[in-house]
Amino acid sequence: MQNKVLITQGMRPFAQRVAKLLPVTYTLLFGSAEDVPNILIDNGNFVRIPHANTPIFIHEVIKKCLDREISVVIPLGVEELYPLAKGRPLFSEYGIEIWVPDVNVLANLSVVENPPKQLTLIVLAEGRSIPDGNADKRFEGLSGVFTPSDSDDELALCCIAD
Repeated sequence: MQNKVLITQGMRPFAQRVAKLLPVTYTLLFGSAEDVPNILIDNGNFVRIPHANTPIFIHEVIKKCLDREISVVIPLGVEELYPLAKGRPLFSEYGIEIWVPDVNVLANLSVVENPPKQLTLIVLAEGRSIPDGNADKRFEGLSGVFTPSDSDDELALCCIAD
């Protein structure tokens, strides 16, 4: 698969903020369960995905990833976090990374819903900072979009309230 990234909640400004943090080596696609104008779908930058609370959510996201050769999914909706964290092993069978912490880690993280613009954002993939690829032992195994705490020793996961 290519370096294609699917960012969920693609119709929301936060998804666009996250996209700007990713290097140009990634091809960005946006997924949304909201109404997406057909022109955006036809241009190829957006895909429709089901709501996270539907039984077909995981399988439809996998199907979209395979159809569009997507190698990374960055879930930004609070309702998407746990289903996709639980589905990480299934996605990995198809070579697709889900940039969300493991379910056990996720349960213990602070979460910031609808982060304000002034918050600093950090994108991590298994503890590696994107785009520079530097690893930080403090954040080993963390994946997703985070903001540092005041002490910079802990991170809070950032997402959109669905």
